[in-house]
Amino acid sequence: MASRIAKIILWIIAAFYAYGALVHVLNILGMTGFDWMDAPAKWQILDVVYLVLDITVVISFLLSSSIGYVAFVITAVSQIILYTVLRDWIVDVPEPFTRSPDEIAYLDTLVVFHIVTLLLFSLAMWLRRRTASSGKG
Repeated sequence: MASRIAKIILWIIAAFYAYGALVHVLNILGMTGFDWMDAPAKWQILDVVYLVLDITVVISFLLSSSIGYVAFVITAVSQIILYTVLRDWIVDVPEPFTRSPDEIAYLDTLVVFHIVTLLLFSLAMWLRRRTASSGKG
């Protein structure tokens, strides 16, 4: 039972990261309110990097591959750092790309999201270890 709960938790996280990947694709296609080709280079690089990481997390979580666990931790922790410690760098962009205070405040929601997913991931890994050590599946 614990193993099934762990798998469900990972699938839920994978669904959220699939949504994240979709947002990056929509950014790249210029469907989120700005022309991506004109966007600041740092935004373009971050979109591509996080698209690759999000896809890696999704596929690996669905296939129970440990590479996804590493990609997930890198993704979650680095985005927490980007949206807190490096927030000023992220939002320091040319005038046409300046975000409203509400849009910038949304980064706080993303920080909470990543903290929650890290906690859920930790729970899933604990459940898996518990199942493995008890010999039950």
